[in-house]
Amino acid sequence: MKSIKDLIYFDYDKAKSLNSQLKGGLISKLTKAIEEEGGISSEIGFDIKILKGRIGGDEKSKSLRTETIEIYHELLNEVEMVLYDAKILTDLNEAFGKGDRTFNEFLNDIPNFTYVKANGWSFFEDFERFKRIMNNFNEIQRLIYASVLESNTEYKQLKEQINELKKGLKSNNNSNNHKELAKLKAIERNLDKIVEQESEAVFLDESFVERLETFLNTFSPNRLNFRLAPFDHFSDFQILSNLKSEYLLSGTFDNIIYTYGSRPNIKLSVFGIITSCPLKIDNRVNLNDEYLGYADEELKDEVHFERAFRNVFSSFESFEKFFFVPSYPKISLSPIAIYREVKLE
Repeated sequence: MKSIKDLIYFDYDKAKSLNSQLKGGLISKLTKAIEEEGGISSEIGFDIKILKGRIGGDEKSKSLRTETIEIYHELLNEVEMVLYDAKILTDLNEAFGKGDRTFNEFLNDIPNFTYVKANGWSFFEDFERFKRIMNNFNEIQRLIYASVLESNTEYKQLKEQINELKKGLKSNNNSNNHKELAKLKAIERNLDKIVEQESEAVFLDESFVERLETFLNTFSPNRLNFRLAPFDHFSDFQILSNLKSEYLLSGTFDNIIYTYGSRPNIKLSVFGIITSCPLKIDNRVNLNDEYLGYADEELKDEVHFERAFRNVFSSFESFEKFFFVPSYPKISLSPIAIYREVKLE
């Protein structure tokens, strides 16, 4: 069935590689168009801003961008069609909907799938945006609630003290005056207590925010995640994907929020290859089991060191499970495309 797609995310590099393996060639229409316009030897994964500067003219750059989107759709449709014909791509909604299997029986088939496509309710999770909100949360609270306390005498006095201290720190060459800074922090905390008492404001502990940011920077730097639930009545089965910001067609994640929202109220589709499919009973071989058959005295010193080092890496796995490592019955997908699809009858 043919469809119209509004592309949100498209990993051109993966699609190009896949198309090359399937058909032994690439779509070259846009490359030729670029070369004719500006003599630029390039493939279609180009930077619009660079092109715009080199070839000049808004109309030409707009035209080439339009051609880019057209090529993306053409390439996506071609790859999906070839995979369908080769019976490598499985539409999860159709596979479950037209069968007489129970949901648990359907889950048993998931490990046999490779490339999958699914449509459902979704959620975008931008960790950088989350850290930005956390860092500015208290200031936003002060902005929202402090204005109603301008008539409070104690509040006004503390506010004046804070302003005087800030002026003194700015004019003082020794801007790292720890005593004055500590005094400023103490007065600001007292000010926040008044705001909390007189309003609905809730302030986060600054040290907690710092520790949380350190944790996120360590285990989840620059993460942009996407999760999708294909089945309304089995929401525990979800598809998890880690996105690369350079493949967002709208430029930034903020643009996606302005268009679809972080939790879209319209069902979206995702297409990609399964990269993690946990089973109810984990049947993986633990590579650290190689040492089980040996007594400690049989192992050389360097082997003891290697074993200890590898156990440290194994312990990190528990931390990583906090952030987007799927657990049964969820699966992980390396996405090629995310889009809103309108099927043509």
